[in-house]
Amino acid sequence: MMHLLKVLILLMLVNALYGAGENIKSFWADFVQNVSSENEGKISYEGNIEAKVPNLAKWTYLKPLKKEIYINAQNVIVYEPNLYQATITHLEEKADFLSIIKTAVLGKDGRYLSVIGKTSYFLTFKDKKPYLLEFNDEFGNEVRIEFKNVRMNIPLKDSDFVFVPSDDIDIIHQ
Repeated sequence: MMHLLKVLILLMLVNALYGAGENIKSFWADFVQNVSSENEGKISYEGNIEAKVPNLAKWTYLKPLKKEIYINAQNVIVYEPNLYQATITHLEEKADFLSIIKTAVLGKDGRYLSVIGKTSYFLTFKDKKPYLLEFNDEFGNEVRIEFKNVRMNIPLKDSDFVFVPSDDIDIIHQ
């Protein structure tokens, strides 16, 4: 589940580290996510992400398969239109975001490091915007998410982060 919380970690880090006087309220970007493992090789995903403080996020995967992931303080909803199903998982484990922000350290390599649970997250900025998020997930995969066309502090509606299921899909509660 920590893997799905990466956007909240990113948004909190960006908000804390972006620069003096900056207060980031929203984040939108296209992304390319590469997941590499020794056994499976490399898998690439493409889509876009939007996030809004304090705890709203939506990942829209467009390639190789369509998928939407909605995240709020209570739940993660993974909607897979090709399977006609949505899986709703209640978040029982809360991340201490204030500790993440307070402990984020700028490394000699220019990346910010923050540790949550057993996962180390590395965030790289380019032109004062988040450019790259790197970490190893709970399965030992190397995850690298590159952000493009980054826009911050743009208007985002709360309704964009609400999953409205159609009548023809199965809802699975975990």
